Amino acid sequence: MSNLLESEKKVSIVNVLMSTYNGEKYVKQQIDSILNQRDVNVFLTIRDDGSTDKTVSILTEYNQLANVSVTVGGNVGFRESFISLYSNLRKEDADYYAFSDQDDEWLPEKLVQAIEMLNKKSANLPTLYISDRYVANEDLSKVTGKVYDNYPPYNWNAAPISRFVDSRGAGCVQVWNKAGQNLLEHYIPYNITHDEWVSAVFTFMGTVVYDKRAFINYRRHINNVSGTTNTEGPLNFFQKVKLLVNKLAKKQFSQNMDYRAQLLLKGYRDQLSENDIKSLTAFAEYKHSFSKKLYLLFSKKIKVTSSEAPFNYQLMKILMLFTNGL
Repeated sequence: MSNLLESEKKVSIVNVLMSTYNGEKYVKQQIDSILNQRDVNVFLTIRDDGSTDKTVSILTEYNQLANVSVTVGGNVGFRESFISLYSNLRKEDADYYAFSDQDDEWLPEKLVQAIEMLNKKSANLPTLYISDRYVANEDLSKVTGKVYDNYPPYNWNAAPISRFVDSRGAGCVQVWNKAGQNLLEHYIPYNITHDEWVSAVFTFMGTVVYDKRAFINYRRHINNVSGTTNTEGPLNFFQKVKLLVNKLAKKQFSQNMDYRAQLLLKGYRDQLSENDIKSLTAFAEYKHSFSKKLYLLFSKKIKVTSSEAPFNYQLMKILMLFTNGL
């Protein structure tokens, strides 16, 4: 009986992985919100990516805590910094893992709510949790809604290859179990955005659970520049088309789908189905093959986007395909 009570009282260890770079303005508030998570034991692993402001000084103070580990490294970019966090700097005995940005604020129940949903799946099944986010202004005094409120409809139960086309889930809302960590360690990629990669791996080789609730205040900085900002007045139809073509040419919408497909085939081919291998091969090679473009466009197994999505969204995906911008 006593052993049963002890097991019921066991509190999960969550290793939160944060990469920082010149984040002196907000990083303390973010760290405090992580360390104040309720009903979990948090171990915060931070890698600084060569900051030149006071970020390292702030991190040094937290490094005195038993549940915080800080590594100060050279500037390798956020991609390699985050990948090294889950591959080399992770806490090996953690029950769960999560990414964190340096400038948001977590609500106290963020991690425990993620764990509750993850625990509905078998512990042996690699499972990734993704939630929505509250959009907030710079000082977090105003919340204007959730990120996915204005997105096209999304089918989380669609086939993996369809969800690969329209990947969803930012790193700051990703939490995964130990079986998922073992899956990620099977192959360590290079030069790819961490959240895109993690979503892709779990989409094909594990499972993803989505929580429409939000437990994070996603800070939008005043100096953020929208891709649709225009200071010269309304654009006519031809100007809009020209702007879209220019953005496509500059790969401003690119999701690196060919590169992600190449890495998935290289690292996990033995775990992929034959149909997924065929589709991923088409993505991996489409830039150099018109027939692969046609296959991606007309294959009934691959949807460029949800059929319920707005027409302009579907059109952009098609244009991206034929301008090598996917």
